[in-house]
Amino acid sequence: MDSTENSIQEIADLIGSNNVLQDQDSLLFYSTDIFETAKEQAIAVVRPKNADELISLVKVCVENNVTMSVRGGGASYTSSYLPVRKNTIIIDTQRLKEIEINEEDMYVTVEPGVTWLELYEALKPLGLRTPHWGPFSGRVATIAGSLSFHAISHGTNNAVSADSLSSLQVITGKGEVIETGSQGSDAESSRFFRHYGPDLGGLFLGDSGALGIKTRISLKLKKYPEGFGACSFGFKNFDDLFYAMRDISKLGLVSDNHGLDPRKQKTAIMEMENASAFAAAKSIMESSKNPFDGITQLMKMGLAGRGFLKNAAYSGHFTTEGINTKEAKIKLAEVRKIAQKHGKEVANSIPVYLHANPFMELTPILGPNGELWKPTHSVLPFSKVLKHNQDYVSLMSEYEEKMNEHGVSMNMMFSFIDSNAFLYEPTFHWKDEQSIYHKKVYPLDLENIPTFERNPEGYQLVHEIKDRLEENARNNGAIHFQIGKDYPYLKTRTESTRKFLNLLKKELDPKNLINPGNLGFEEE
Repeated sequence: MDSTENSIQEIADLIGSNNVLQDQDSLLFYSTDIFETAKEQAIAVVRPKNADELISLVKVCVENNVTMSVRGGGASYTSSYLPVRKNTIIIDTQRLKEIEINEEDMYVTVEPGVTWLELYEALKPLGLRTPHWGPFSGRVATIAGSLSFHAISHGTNNAVSADSLSSLQVITGKGEVIETGSQGSDAESSRFFRHYGPDLGGLFLGDSGALGIKTRISLKLKKYPEGFGACSFGFKNFDDLFYAMRDISKLGLVSDNHGLDPRKQKTAIMEMENASAFAAAKSIMESSKNPFDGITQLMKMGLAGRGFLKNAAYSGHFTTEGINTKEAKIKLAEVRKIAQKHGKEVANSIPVYLHANPFMELTPILGPNGELWKPTHSVLPFSKVLKHNQDYVSLMSEYEEKMNEHGVSMNMMFSFIDSNAFLYEPTFHWKDEQSIYHKKVYPLDLENIPTFERNPEGYQLVHEIKDRLEENARNNGAIHFQIGKDYPYLKTRTESTRKFLNLLKKELDPKNLINPGNLGFEEE
């Protein structure tokens, strides 16, 4: 046996041979994400059952120079867990499910495989929630993965997942375990607070898993707000939507927000209508303050029908929360004052539905007509958004003929983040062959989904346009969240910043064994 085979056997002895997968079907699936299949297929998938087992198997890999990629919920489209080296093992964290709630000190500690839905359901009966409480993909997205990629979606003013951290436990590429924040070595310390000395936790947030493997995560808790309000507005063009969202962001009153272009809002309405009517009604009733309020919301949604946005090119959707309904409505009134300057109010069916169903099934991994799906995004300062949108419109005009020829289309979603950033998210749909990922992960019956032949020209066109979008992003001073191996993080930093980051990587992971290629830490 070579050292890698010895390591796999040692891991099998540690976690059980039934938790070491080496069949071709599993290796191909785990070496594929939503968008790509790895050129270098993993040689094994290992599935530890708790954080201590995870630490032990990482130490085995470090001692034997075995490369590791770490997979959470698997809903990546930036190649983050795809191997780039031969003899790579993939660590599947989905069995690491322990949740410890400290209600008195108001923090919760989770293992890295816990999803946002699982945490939400554990906290809700206690009347508690984390400040950021998950992305739309929270049914499958893990908390460790979200912290590694700066997930957003649900949280005050679209708070970034990092804002909820209190402390981390991380194992490095040296096999050393690091504790951050208030957690220390003595028995009296705990994980209740992030800020104690240098912010070590921050080093491992948004790192795409390149600087260490998260083994335990502690998040702040807050009381679940009882009050809820929502409004939706239609806008004639993108500029009107942007001005409304920009000015509303400065109020600091909104819990969730998102804007949709015509294609995206049509898809959102279809997803609402395709959901089980009984399940949707049940969830809306359960999320309402009282039965009368729930019935009122259901009647409004029924009266709205599919046509409630038919005269709007773009739409914006805003929710507010409070200690009671009165506070939520006071906040909502301030939001309306601004939105009314730029658009026209319509039925609030979409935000009400999303509030009741915050974590969607992974149906978006295929388009509404069975197309393949690839999101992109840029995070911009407000001053650059209109220019960025103009560049996008020009690019779409330039590629219109080719896109029509090769079955490629786009839709867009937008959000403001806190009071000083704007998420601009174009998403590709194109007619192409489904991968093993779609066949195993898609949550509905694929028999009813249209299929297409392999479309290499369309796939190459998606790559070409994606590269042009990234060029526009750089020119307009944009940054990115889910970096993985897709966005050019390291090479766009200043020389001194690159030097510091490379020194940090070499100190924490001197042999580049953990998620090589992520953040731009390339092979040497």
